[in-house]
Amino acid sequence: MTPLKIVKNRAYHHGDLKLSLLSAARRILDRDGVDAVTVRAVAREACVAHSAPANHFRGRSALLTELAIGVFAELADEIDGALAASGRKVEKRLSAFGRAVFHYAWRHPNRYRLLWRRDSLDGGDIRLDESGVAIYERLRRVLADRAPSTHASTDSAIIAGWSMVHGYVSLRLDGVLVAGKDEATGKAREDAILDVLLSGLLRLK
Repeated sequence: MTPLKIVKNRAYHHGDLKLSLLSAARRILDRDGVDAVTVRAVAREACVAHSAPANHFRGRSALLTELAIGVFAELADEIDGALAASGRKVEKRLSAFGRAVFHYAWRHPNRYRLLWRRDSLDGGDIRLDESGVAIYERLRRVLADRAPSTHASTDSAIIAGWSMVHGYVSLRLDGVLVAGKDEATGKAREDAILDVLLSGLLRLK
């Protein structure tokens, strides 16, 4: 799945209403946040009748779910690009994974927040589940190359790694933490956090 192509605010042509609606939803999401994305707001942004979205989406949950699937695909592409440029060493690949997630979240905070708003998404849509698992599997492939461990399984290592990366992102986006520098090394805080993550995951032998 490729990221959603952005369509500028214009009258839609026959056959591209769904894409126009998703593009309008993303503009609202980026500008105003998840809660501002309603069916009526999207129709207004796309310059169509309020009833028009019903031709493609059963309701707000279906609209947001389709949007989230596209965001997951966009994040996956960013991770793939970072991994492809990182070489073969597991520590470089793990660092690249973390940085890709960090940088995506800093650029697109509301898109990142949407991915975890399960109260607003259709949990029964198998495509949404598959999109989230695809991120998990990328981290699995990275950690599969680490040295065998008797202290934790690969799944436990994946959960630990993702918990640290996602937890730091969430704290930053919620304003609990701010960007800073590590007092011991002078590195950016996020880089120092990744060093801690690498140290822990790669020494579980």
